[in-house]
Amino acid sequence: MPDVLAVDLGGTNIRVARVDEAGKILAHEKIPTPAAQGMGAVIADIAGLAQKLRAPDTLALGVGTPGVPDNETGVYRLAPCNLPCSHGFQFTAELKRLITLPVVADNDGNLAALGESWLGAGKNEHIVIIFTLGTGIGGGVVINGRVYHGHHNLVAEFGHVSIDYRGRLCNCGDRGCVETYASASALGRDAQEALRNDPAAKSSLLFKRCGGEAGIDKVDAHMVCDATRDGDPFATALLDRCCAWLACGISSVVNCFNPSCVILGGGMALAGDLITSRVNKCLDRNTRKYVPIWRDAKLVVAQLGDDAGILGAARMAWQHVEECCRTVK
Repeated sequence: MPDVLAVDLGGTNIRVARVDEAGKILAHEKIPTPAAQGMGAVIADIAGLAQKLRAPDTLALGVGTPGVPDNETGVYRLAPCNLPCSHGFQFTAELKRLITLPVVADNDGNLAALGESWLGAGKNEHIVIIFTLGTGIGGGVVINGRVYHGHHNLVAEFGHVSIDYRGRLCNCGDRGCVETYASASALGRDAQEALRNDPAAKSSLLFKRCGGEAGIDKVDAHMVCDATRDGDPFATALLDRCCAWLACGISSVVNCFNPSCVILGGGMALAGDLITSRVNKCLDRNTRKYVPIWRDAKLVVAQLGDDAGILGAARMAWQHVEECCRTVK
């Protein structure tokens, strides 16, 4: 039975899976990413795992990667910061040379959206957008089952939608980007600052759980969410504000794309209704959105977890196979 190989390339790990046409993962392997050794070593390890897992009927390989590979040439247009020496690297051409299979690559946020659209929270939806909430905020757009790339695959940098043009300085050099207010790292940073500077913090559950002054540097978004769930007013206020900022960013994107489904993914989204209930509440009363557009959409949590990127890469590979078959006919 035919299958494809799917790769989830991260700064920490490389995951490779063999996936059938229905999205069933038939086999999988994971190894550490040799990022410090350069892209040659990374590509060699991907090829090694691919050769180990491929079957006689394996048809293609799809790769999800940080950064932005050109969706036509596979060359990195924007290099991922966690993969040194990747700018301009002939990614798909080199991988194809090593494994002698058709190879396609795309941004990991795009493929998380594609995976969720195929088999997850966005299944059967026509226009799906995803916000991935982690250290930063990533995103992806899927329209009628296909990733929307924009010009040269530079679309869906949702984390860099500005919600305050005079706001905080972002790592990208702009000000007021939503990820500086609503990412997991932003929530952790805000909690640490408040615990140090707000006198009311000393009586909070969050302050007690982190071990007082000595433990403030360890406070992260997960701890804020746990304290909120247990009724801590101090943590609740922090999370409320974070979700209000996130709703502002979502509103801007919803107004542009008129999606049928907005998915929250990434580590912070694992808090589930703790996040979605707050964001929905803000969206319902938020004047930044255009009401008729938001009434057409729903906000849901991603369902596929760590497999979203792998399944998105597999779906992309299957779509490439289908396109090749149509071209031959």
